[in-house]
Amino acid sequence: MTIHSYWQIDVAEEPARSEPSARPRGPTLFRDVRTPTLNRYDYYAQIAQAAAQTAFDGVFLPHRPQSDDSRIVAAAIAREVRRITLIAEFPAWSGSAVYAAKQAVSFQRAAHGRLGWAIAPSADPAVRARDGDHVPEDELVERIEELLEVARGVHGERPYSFAGRHFEVQDGGFDAPLNRVAFPRVFLQGESEEALALSARAADVHLFAAAPLAKLRALVETLDTLALREGRSVAFGLIQPVLAREDQDEARADANRIAIGGDAIVGTYDEVAARLAALAALGITHFVLTAPSSLEEAYRIGQHVLPRFHALTERVPAAA
Repeated sequence: MTIHSYWQIDVAEEPARSEPSARPRGPTLFRDVRTPTLNRYDYYAQIAQAAAQTAFDGVFLPHRPQSDDSRIVAAAIAREVRRITLIAEFPAWSGSAVYAAKQAVSFQRAAHGRLGWAIAPSADPAVRARDGDHVPEDELVERIEELLEVARGVHGERPYSFAGRHFEVQDGGFDAPLNRVAFPRVFLQGESEEALALSARAADVHLFAAAPLAKLRALVETLDTLALREGRSVAFGLIQPVLAREDQDEARADANRIAIGGDAIVGTYDEVAARLAALAALGITHFVLTAPSSLEEAYRIGQHVLPRFHALTERVPAAA
């Protein structure tokens, strides 16, 4: 079992941070030497550098409708930070499956195979309508499955044809050099029966939301059973908010101050590492860790929690 750890870069968090338009204006005794070209993308790269320097395997960039596009941010980071994996989340309603596949393999060529594909959970109809998407609710899972089938198909076969409800391709398929790189690892999400069944058929990794241990154990067992019926194996992942400090009082105080969510793991560095190790024992091997503020917490979690987590998982056998 290999544990993969990712730090989440939330493009919607602290939106004014490193934004040139948010800099103070007016007379001042100090001259602001920052140029207008120093902007939020430098901040994203700074977080990614923090993750890389503290031994995270990669970064996870969630889709946020009103913020920078996660795939564009991932591409910008890829040239600045050479080692880490970049998992960019995007919605299935964002365009052509063939063009999404072309973007993915172009990214793979540029970044030497470091891209991961995360399909965003389906938004409610009003949000999708604002993006021009009016597909009925009961067809959303089917569309994700078709998107993945077509994207993998044009990457792996030539000529490739497909006729579905949402996508249609005739005599398509990529030629060299686009078909010479690996297709990105696919991350799916959700807890419904439909979502788990889809992951059993099509995901490489299924990301669960943070939840109590008993609930996660049941979800892992259900998905594992479904995947076995499909003759496949799916890796289990988790998006887990964390807040760790040197002592518990400080951790609790900061958790209350920033109103971190109820499913977050809050405690000392040792306590948080132990809770993560207990999750790893369920068979969870992909950990997307997240905390506000992203830059400072990336260093803190990377320097103090990850080494303890690694040490514990070296001797905790997986149950699944």
